[in-house]
Amino acid sequence: MEITSFNDFHTAFSEYRKDNRWMFRGQADAEWPVIPKAGRHPYSEKNDLDYLANWKRKASEYISKNPENDWEWMAIAQHHGLPTRLLDWSYNPLVAAFFACVSHPQKDSAIYCLLPKAIIIPEKATPQKLKSIAQYRPNMVASRIGRQSGLFSVHPDPKIEIKEGLSPDDKLVVHTIKSRYKRQMLFDLNHYGINKLTLMGDLDGLSAHMCWTLENRKYWSNHDEFMSEMAGEPVVE
Repeated sequence: MEITSFNDFHTAFSEYRKDNRWMFRGQADAEWPVIPKAGRHPYSEKNDLDYLANWKRKASEYISKNPENDWEWMAIAQHHGLPTRLLDWSYNPLVAAFFACVSHPQKDSAIYCLLPKAIIIPEKATPQKLKSIAQYRPNMVASRIGRQSGLFSVHPDPKIEIKEGLSPDDKLVVHTIKSRYKRQMLFDLNHYGINKLTLMGDLDGLSAHMCWTLENRKYWSNHDEFMSEMAGEPVVE
């Protein structure tokens, strides 16, 4: 479906209400391939599991409690920017819509809706032996994962685009957000509490959200009062 209004968005994603297994991912350019960072150049020139092993040895110095298994190690590495075979998704389509709209305003964006059959059970599976794309629901190894209703898809070959790597039992649906609606959708999402502050939940998120609010303050009819409330200042009548 092509989405040009919040009503379109609501109509499209109402279809997923009755099955909470669906996961959603937003990409700011609909033409981007859907592959993990480890599958992109130049990271794809090395096996990500090899450099993850090196990262684990050095990361132990900075972690107070070591993760229980390789899946948790991989989730933490992903969170802190290491290219892995994980791909970020959310159970919340509003979160996916935010990441689809937050950049590249001149490009149509896409929200991918995935229902994979395989689910990772950490006690019974290892990254080295994974044969098909699977869902991985991490423990909350980082606060942002919880704030963003986050989970991952795991890709046995991160260089293969998702449409080519799925099994016949998996389901994938793509919705397009047209570029002319992307800026307005950020305001719509903010109205329902989806913004950088709520999704990041830290000083970086607070600063980014206040910058966005300042840049767009004339959108609100009472923008001076709105900014005072953002800063926690009393409004003088």
